[in-house]
Amino acid sequence: MKEFTIIGKILKPQALKGEVRVAPITRDAMQYLTYKYLYIGDEHKKYDIEDCRLQDGFVVIKFHGINNANEAEDLRNQMLYIDKSQLSVLDSGEYYIEDLIGCQVLSNLDNEYFGTVKAVDEYSKVNTITMVKDNKEFLFPFLEKVVEDVDIDKKTIYVYKDKLMEVIVDED
Repeated sequence: MKEFTIIGKILKPQALKGEVRVAPITRDAMQYLTYKYLYIGDEHKKYDIEDCRLQDGFVVIKFHGINNANEAEDLRNQMLYIDKSQLSVLDSGEYYIEDLIGCQVLSNLDNEYFGTVKAVDEYSKVNTITMVKDNKEFLFPFLEKVVEDVDIDKKTIYVYKDKLMEVIVDED
């Protein structure tokens, strides 16, 4: 059985020929130029790529069989996936967002539980972790000065408690 990973979100149709504008969720949008096909939506329906280009920080894709704006509109807000076997190897200290989601956030000293990762937002300078504890959301920057270690196998992020307390934001 194939395992999939999210690499982007289709935002809207682009022009009239069936192209779609995609917000990439990858460290390197150039990777899109190497894909021959992608999977769309929760059903992971496979679509062959006819054309792909980068434009103004977005990816514009023309899928085979999507030939006009109305057909492209049907893809609006759908997530894009690749088979995990297509993933590139990450450098040390880099993680796939989906691997971080669901991780427990614990103190590096005494394993005090701070919450579970709900989301990771990518910004130009700093990624931000949203964690949940007791139905409350908290945010903190994913920085080396805050995060000591990440153990994907154990689904755990170890943080420096004192640094976390300095930067944590209560969303409620």
